[in-house]
Amino acid sequence: MKKALILHGTDGSSLENWFPWLKQQLENKGYEVWCPNLPGADRPSIEKYNKFILKSLPFEIDKETILIGHSSGAVAILGLLDSMPEDTFVQACYLVGSFKDDLGWNILKDLFVRPFNFSGIKLKSRLWYFIHSDNDPYCPLEHAQYLHSQLGGDLIVLPGQKHFSIETAGEDYRKFPYLYHLIAEDAMTAEDVVSFYDEMERKGVKLWLDGGWGVDALLGKQTRQHGDIDIAILKKNVKVATNYLKSKGYAQIHRSDTSPHNFMLGNNLAQFVDFHVIQLDEDGNGLYGSHKEGVMYPADALSGKGNIGNKDVWCISPQWVVNFHSGYQLRGKDYTDVLAICKKFDIKIPAEYEKNSPHIRFNKES
Repeated sequence: MKKALILHGTDGSSLENWFPWLKQQLENKGYEVWCPNLPGADRPSIEKYNKFILKSLPFEIDKETILIGHSSGAVAILGLLDSMPEDTFVQACYLVGSFKDDLGWNILKDLFVRPFNFSGIKLKSRLWYFIHSDNDPYCPLEHAQYLHSQLGGDLIVLPGQKHFSIETAGEDYRKFPYLYHLIAEDAMTAEDVVSFYDEMERKGVKLWLDGGWGVDALLGKQTRQHGDIDIAILKKNVKVATNYLKSKGYAQIHRSDTSPHNFMLGNNLAQFVDFHVIQLDEDGNGLYGSHKEGVMYPADALSGKGNIGNKDVWCISPQWVVNFHSGYQLRGKDYTDVLAICKKFDIKIPAEYEKNSPHIRFNKES
């Protein structure tokens, strides 16, 4: 079962800001959620918080767990993971309005009694998200930037949101739709995909859908919700695509693996476009990165055709979708996607999926 731990900030409670709303939204989505009132929150302490959380937590923290912290609650997430065994591993951490030191406030000193072991903490979460504002009155953006540099993941800077609280940004922060959609990965609809694809066609830009929407294009139907579009795009067309997206409110997301050939833009609706930039060689292969690295989308991978919402689209071909879904820690949706593609296109299931799949096996006759 999916689980979520939500930790509030200094001198706060579980009933303020967007915490009750997010708790309800996640429960509606099937999560078991614990959002406790932290003891002595007027002077937060890692030692005190850890004792309370580890004693009172109603579920086990594991790979099905997400951790969400606001302000000093975000720092508490770091302290919690730092104290847990080396083999601890969670699905994702969402740190909202985080900071790296006591900000010159005496009441925050107990959060930083001992230095964090960032190299160890980093390995305990599959995904890291730092959500920060460009005008936070308490926590300078440089603090989130520092934590991002230590832990990797995505740094998302939302303009004008102050400290993501009712006190600083008004009554709107009784809810936090952006964070919910970031967690749910559900904001990018078929209509959004087709609209973007159509606009690029009008501008003479060819795209190949990759990732989840690429799978759904091959299957000819939407099989799950999506928060982003993964695209392969020719280097010569990148500026056209990025300028269009920026005109629609998208901005660059700071990621630990950002490069000129792999980067992401996102907007304030928690919709993202993940760019995989290629250059075609004389054989039609899409070189991904430098020639020296030798990474590519083979020509056959760029021959896929599918359909999204009655719109014919280019996408990664079935065999290469399967090939590309390997060599990393597999997620539930990887199994779902690969098994569906193998079944429809009569492709042999890779050994790593046969060995570890939690799904019912199928054969050619099923």
